Amino acid sequence: MAHEELLKPTLHIEALLKFPPPGPGVNLEICTALAVRLKDDYDTVTVGQRVTGFDGLKHHKLLGGVEIADYTGPENKTGYYDLRHVELDVQAYVLVTEDDTDPSRTIEQGEADDLPKARILQLPNAALNEEWSSLVFDDALPARLLRYLVRMLSMMSQPGLNLSTFNWNRLCLLHGPPGSGKSTLCRALAQKLSIRLGNIFTKSILVEINTNAMLSKYFGESGKLIGAMFERIYSLAQNRSTLVCVVMDEVETIAGSRTRSTNGSECNDGLRATNQLLTALDRLRNLPNIIVICTSNLIDAIDSAFLDRVDIKQLIPTPSPAAIYNIFRSCINELVRSSLVDSTTTNPTTPVHAAPPSTPPKPTTRANKNKRKLDQTDPPSSSSRTTLIPSSSSANDSWSLVAQPQTIPPFSEMKVKYENQPSSPAHRVWTLAQRCHGLSGRTLRRLPILGLAMYTWGGICSLEEAVSALEKAVEQELLVVGRGVV
Repeated sequence: MAHEELLKPTLHIEALLKFPPPGPGVNLEICTALAVRLKDDYDTVTVGQRVTGFDGLKHHKLLGGVEIADYTGPENKTGYYDLRHVELDVQAYVLVTEDDTDPSRTIEQGEADDLPKARILQLPNAALNEEWSSLVFDDALPARLLRYLVRMLSMMSQPGLNLSTFNWNRLCLLHGPPGSGKSTLCRALAQKLSIRLGNIFTKSILVEINTNAMLSKYFGESGKLIGAMFERIYSLAQNRSTLVCVVMDEVETIAGSRTRSTNGSECNDGLRATNQLLTALDRLRNLPNIIVICTSNLIDAIDSAFLDRVDIKQLIPTPSPAAIYNIFRSCINELVRSSLVDSTTTNPTTPVHAAPPSTPPKPTTRANKNKRKLDQTDPPSSSSRTTLIPSSSSANDSWSLVAQPQTIPPFSEMKVKYENQPSSPAHRVWTLAQRCHGLSGRTLRRLPILGLAMYTWGGICSLEEAVSALEKAVEQELLVVGRGVV
């Protein structure tokens, strides 16, 4: 007898709503209708695809965009998913756009240093909307972490589950070198959790703790500040329908090794801070709607008792050459999109009257239905210089030449098309990516715009000039790193 797979293949669809649904039950109604329409109209889809054609739905005016966001299940090398063999998890959400300067969204405690002790954001938040798409990691690391955390929270929310049976703290630690993207990944995970778990939690909150503000100049105050902070978090989580995501950057600041503290010349205030943090975390264990995500550049400096409580310890390394290529690619293509770099060219050898160019296979729709097309805002092939479009609505009309911006292609396309073209912008960026292995993500994202600022004369430059400026910026950065300058 065949055993059912523990992990059912699932496609996660995110539906952005323009404004909140008008009444209870409408959100579920929208999700159900979208799932039915997708099954009816599409045979296959791919992650990242934006789908359209929902005008006939009852609440179609609410929809701001529908995207195939993620896939959970066995590996699929083709990247195309047959809707007959996967489940659909559709989540509709509204972005919160409240003012970041609202004083109710910060936590102030005591008299110390006039620093906000934490920032509170409702999720999903418009301020974090681009965090996930900015992440560039190997091996789909963000998606894997998201799946772990979703499963953790959904299982812990099972009615009747005795939480004291399991030593599960819902505590995740991302550690690695500075500038590797840990902080951005934390906020992006919180944002995605609020969307993915929308059917379990009706409200979500992000609490970003400023760990540096937890240490007071007054002896004995640090422990009190930490205790008061987690008391506030505990009260926020009393409503079990509210997901509370706690993010702590540089957690070693308040979770330092007590052994080092007692053996060294440090005062006992750090020891008291660590003790208070451990006590507070133990108290949160019985609240299944709290998850704590921490970062650290110095995992060896963290107290062993804190590490023993961590459920997921994930190393976030410096980007690989392939990831560096994609980081440079995203930066340069953004410069093209914003018109700081002008790469629009026309190939004079392309005939004005010709058949439309061939395109790679796209997700298929059912032949016996009205075919739903990919979102027309999707960019053309990244390496194309020209696109032929019909000069009128008639399919028999001649095709006209329209100039399209040339951009840096995806890594897989670069390896196929430009591996043997060393003078092409794509190959030059790949050469730079290999040279930059070991640099932090923070540094890498600075170099493309720094290159334009330092090595161009102003105005709009070409794609080739932008890559040349990047080459000079990389050369200068490597010289500085080689001299040991931080």
